[in-house]
Amino acid sequence: MISLAYPSRLLLAVLGYLALYVLGNNIAWALRIPRTGRLAEAVEFARLWGSRLWLGDLLRVVYYLLGPYLALSWGWASPLDLGLADLDWIKGVGLTVALGCAGLLMLVLLWGQYLRLVGDRAFMQQAKWLEQPQGWAFVLREAILLESWWALCRSPMLLLAGPYLGVYLGLALVFVASLLNPHTRYELGTPGLREGVVLTASLAVLTASLYVFTHNLWLCIALHFGLRVVILQLVRRGTSPPVLAEEQSATSA
Repeated sequence: MISLAYPSRLLLAVLGYLALYVLGNNIAWALRIPRTGRLAEAVEFARLWGSRLWLGDLLRVVYYLLGPYLALSWGWASPLDLGLADLDWIKGVGLTVALGCAGLLMLVLLWGQYLRLVGDRAFMQQAKWLEQPQGWAFVLREAILLESWWALCRSPMLLLAGPYLGVYLGLALVFVASLLNPHTRYELGTPGLREGVVLTASLAVLTASLYVFTHNLWLCIALHFGLRVVILQLVRRGTSPPVLAEEQSATSA
């Protein structure tokens, strides 16, 4: 029996994990179109009760968290590979604050430029999360799920390509899998939804850059959560960044 080396075994596990993501999303997308027949009735019944019982959200949580958990518990990945061990908190917190301030400025400027390009008051549907009671919990859940997913996907690349290049190769792998998801492509073509996809992609780049210097998954989650909350609050309170609003007022005057 052939015994694979540790990095190769982890890479195959991650590729299978991503293949399950792509296959599952493509099947779900294909089944969204109503059809006739008993099979179609069964699908509609499952969709109806799945929506009522939040089964879609449950499956999403299970997928994003179960993969990293199994990889760790079965010994396919180590806590060090996922940014859970050998952590330098003093250096890491300082870098997180610095990168967070720079990232927030970049995201505000990008949002302002986007508003200028579309020539209208754009709105990000994700901002509605904060209109619900304890809406911040939705943002925190998103940060935990996505950062856990990204951490597992980059772990074999860290071993194969090194601690720097491997981070961005892992990020590229995630981007490819996301673009193979038809729902993501649909969101990219839909106003109100594409802004959320771009925000998520921007946060992925920022937290990946933070990981290059800190190798700390917890700080990546904190940065992701903080930046998304601030941007969604900005969008919710008036869409335009304060600087942009002042510029528009000055122009009107």
